[in-house]
Amino acid sequence: INKEEYNIAIQKPLNLKEAVPKYINSSAPFFSSWVSQILPDLLTSEELEIGGLVIKTSLNINWQKKAQEVIRKYSPGETEGAIVSVVPQNGLVRVLVGGKNFNKNQFNRATQALRSPGSTFKLFPYLAVLKEGYKPEDLFLDEPKCWYGYCPRNFGDKYMGSVNLADSLKDSLNSVAVQLIDISGFKNVIEIANSLGIGNDKQLGEYYPLAIGAYEQTLLKMTSAYAAVANQGVYIRPSPIELIKGPGEEVLWDYQVDHPKGIRAVSTNVADTMNWMLLRVVNDGTGIAAKLKNREVAGKTGTSEGGRDLWFIGSFPQLSTGIWFGYDDNRKTMLSSGDAAYAWKKFIEKITNQLDILNFPARSRI
Repeated sequence: INKEEYNIAIQKPLNLKEAVPKYINSSAPFFSSWVSQILPDLLTSEELEIGGLVIKTSLNINWQKKAQEVIRKYSPGETEGAIVSVVPQNGLVRVLVGGKNFNKNQFNRATQALRSPGSTFKLFPYLAVLKEGYKPEDLFLDEPKCWYGYCPRNFGDKYMGSVNLADSLKDSLNSVAVQLIDISGFKNVIEIANSLGIGNDKQLGEYYPLAIGAYEQTLLKMTSAYAAVANQGVYIRPSPIELIKGPGEEVLWDYQVDHPKGIRAVSTNVADTMNWMLLRVVNDGTGIAAKLKNREVAGKTGTSEGGRDLWFIGSFPQLSTGIWFGYDDNRKTMLSSGDAAYAWKKFIEKITNQLDILNFPARSRI
């Protein structure tokens, strides 16, 4: 164009109409914004630029709404919360709530928040010793002990003396969990955690506090690790997407074809024994607030120092759900993981009428 045309054009108003991001109007904005973030990992830049995509997600919108209600009800004041539900057999994410109010704060506490998992991390040292051949009946000495200056304490400074492996998990004894690191070795514990999707982005260090949750993790990853145990030891990376089609109805990405296949993290025998031990945690241990009538729940509580992080991760054979509460600024909550377990129960009670009653396989005698 010539200079005169340029001068005329530059003085005309553009009359732009701002487009509202689609996830703003979503009934599940934390979930849909997460989907948009992972699309570049699944599609080429050309496919994204052309647009016209039709995406079939794994979301159960009814469950999602129930989860939002629970998070808002059980995280009073400035406390925040998150819930994730994963299908163990395929890794599909049915529920993902990352906070109380997306419009006020878009930070996703299910996928982005790195928080201390507390005693939920004990899953890995216990799996390691079961893999080594230890049995739930094997005895350990629960007493005050230090490892190179690190002196873990049990809740309330209570120690049980001689205690079997299963009861030490049921009562979440910190001193025994750290002993298991000594028995199995850091390498074996870290390898099992890695195979269950934990510590691959940020390497886990060989430090004794590792046993009781010193390394921060996301709720999504921890829930997926527990889902693998519910899946009899096979880990499947979580996914919120089942199918993506282009503008011409051509299939661009198919979960059944393109998603990474599951990997065996631990044997079926070890996983079944671990689930049996986790059932006892809920039936008569620290997770009793999550106990349900007529339905088996295999789960574990977790509390970081000062109640800054409150966790419960529980599974049925066909669904694993994790819940977390805490302050964004890491203040003490003055609550316990029992509060998280109770909120987990309240969410699950809203959806169990849509799930068959299934039991875990009987404990294997390893």
